[in-house]
Amino acid sequence: MPDWNDVYSQKNIEAATPADVLVDNAHLLSAANMTGATGKALDYASGLTGNGLYLAKKGYHVSAWDLSDIAVEKINQFSEINNLTLSAQVRDLENEVADKNAEDKRSENSSNEFDVIVVSYFLHRDTLRNLYDLLNKGGLLFYQTFSGEQYCGQGPAREEYRLKKNELLSVFSDMQILFYREDDLDSSGVNSSPIAGQNVSPNARPNARPGMTYFVAKK
Repeated sequence: MPDWNDVYSQKNIEAATPADVLVDNAHLLSAANMTGATGKALDYASGLTGNGLYLAKKGYHVSAWDLSDIAVEKINQFSEINNLTLSAQVRDLENEVADKNAEDKRSENSSNEFDVIVVSYFLHRDTLRNLYDLLNKGGLLFYQTFSGEQYCGQGPAREEYRLKKNELLSVFSDMQILFYREDDLDSSGVNSSPIAGQNVSPNARPNARPGMTYFVAKK
């Protein structure tokens, strides 16, 4: 695993960009009455919080959680300078939440806290269901990360860091699926496979990205 403090110490927060799944499906925010004026959002495993910056500029009150104290420091400094409704915290999302005792201690304060949660390029299966618990009733979960086979060396090679086919549909089967797409490979090249009846974004990118899954669901 990379040293994330080293990675983020060399990156400029102004270059951070939001995930495609959030930008391409931003119309679902208003459709679900998730208005920035009153909405609370979480950029989960945020890195330099491209997602959080995007939502804060729309007026959301955003929390950014990440393991890297360098990333958190950069985010909070940038937020203060630019007067954004964005606050970052150092959170070890794999270990602190996996500890059942720690989870129980935080449950009263953490459950049903956010109207919007965005996760991009992060996968920890043992704690996936915590995302459901963190959402308010009617809240939206946007998720984008690597899946299936590695393509052209993009993303992690290890299977434990890549989603399996339809995995998020299974994990969050009790949520209303608003958008879902898996971009994978077949014998003819790239195959983008949407599920029947999905709400397809009018702004969806026409070019598939092999080895990527996009997911939006409502609690």
